[in-house]
Amino acid sequence: MAQPTSHRAMRHISRADSIAADTPAATPERALLEKQDLEQLHIPPHYLLPPTYPSPFKGTLEASLDALLEFGAKYTSSISIMDVLRKPVCTKTNWYNLLVATLNLEEKKVVGSSRLLLEEILFLATRTLLPEQIAQNRACMYKMYDSRKTTSMRMSLRYDMLREWTKRGNNHFIVVESRPPLRILGASVSQDDELHPGRKLLLPNVWATLIQAPPQGYHSHKVKEAMRHHVTGIDKWLMFEDEEVGGWSANVLFQMTMQVLLQWQWLRDNTERMEGMEVRNWEDLEGPANECEWVRDDKKAKA
Repeated sequence: MAQPTSHRAMRHISRADSIAADTPAATPERALLEKQDLEQLHIPPHYLLPPTYPSPFKGTLEASLDALLEFGAKYTSSISIMDVLRKPVCTKTNWYNLLVATLNLEEKKVVGSSRLLLEEILFLATRTLLPEQIAQNRACMYKMYDSRKTTSMRMSLRYDMLREWTKRGNNHFIVVESRPPLRILGASVSQDDELHPGRKLLLPNVWATLIQAPPQGYHSHKVKEAMRHHVTGIDKWLMFEDEEVGGWSANVLFQMTMQVLLQWQWLRDNTERMEGMEVRNWEDLEGPANECEWVRDDKKAKA
């Protein structure tokens, strides 16, 4: 996985490579400048939307476990999948066989309903499970960098280290600033889809909400730098729209659902490892970064 070779290299990235995750300035000139920056970076403008504060995500594993329990009660054919997801992470889970068995069971109940169930599982993962564990992971990151300010941004247990960092045309990584909310934007009264009862609506500002800084900001520049969000392939998963997913072939939907569930398991496992490090006062991160097993090494990765 290609990562920046040093903190020094990251410091030389120009402002155009970094996007403030807060409300765009009101002036037409500033808005035009930011629009040009976005066009240069080739990323959607949802990173500039004002974040929802307080966040609708609790940032706990319990929130996801409760959602899984509720989903299994509603879609009884999915209980075997929900049980696996609720248990401690097992890397030997055969998601192909598990999903096929679940869909076959659902199809026997109501012909043609397996497709809908698969879509619901995907949206459960992209609109609830992943956001909750990303929020939890970022909370761990904040404690880690606040305690060990010299810890590398290439720390492998970060949520944005699950996938390769996205680059822009000039070979610079796309990084989004973590800024405090400028104003309170409460969550909507209903977060459920009227056309699909029980399905959460897409939150357009989900990334701005997840990566926002505390209202008081960060008290250290190093922590602020370390808490920036690195865009990866997972970013687009949280932005999947109902119509987009509805237009996928059965095979694409199946493969994507498997991939998303597996990535959530990895994220959960990584976050639990970070919480274990916190209990040990981050002793695992002591010593030079190039000697730490939890820091991704570009040279080793390319070897």
